[in-house]
Amino acid sequence: MKSILAVVLTLLIGHHALADGNAEYKYREGVMRTVGGQMSSLAAILRGRVHFENLKFHARGMADLAEIVPHVFPEGSGVHQSEALPAIWEQPDEFKMAVEKFVKAAKGIATAAEGGDMSEIGPAMKSLGQACKGCHDNYREEDD
Repeated sequence: MKSILAVVLTLLIGHHALADGNAEYKYREGVMRTVGGQMSSLAAILRGRVHFENLKFHARGMADLAEIVPHVFPEGSGVHQSEALPAIWEQPDEFKMAVEKFVKAAKGIATAAEGGDMSEIGPAMKSLGQACKGCHDNYREEDD
């Protein structure tokens, strides 16, 4: 009887861990899609010179999202459908530094947008793009 209970508990715990990994992945996917949406909006505003009055809103949104990003890659969330590479969990110190660069760059674009000076906004946007690219190049599966 004890062995049957042990097997059942193991299966339930194992299933629960997988469910959590899938739930974490789904949450991360939503957060990262939102980051991408903010990035697309910022780029459209700056390249197309449209809706400049919304630049501050999107820049603040990006900075707020950046504060969440360090917490959306918990151990066990690298499930099969995830684009996240195992290097995230295999090289946690390097990944943490890359995410910190992103957080700093996101805060930078928010500060620059708040000031409204294009001589600061352009370089801040470039820094943000480089931070995003750094993570995508090293920690995200390439799109086919």
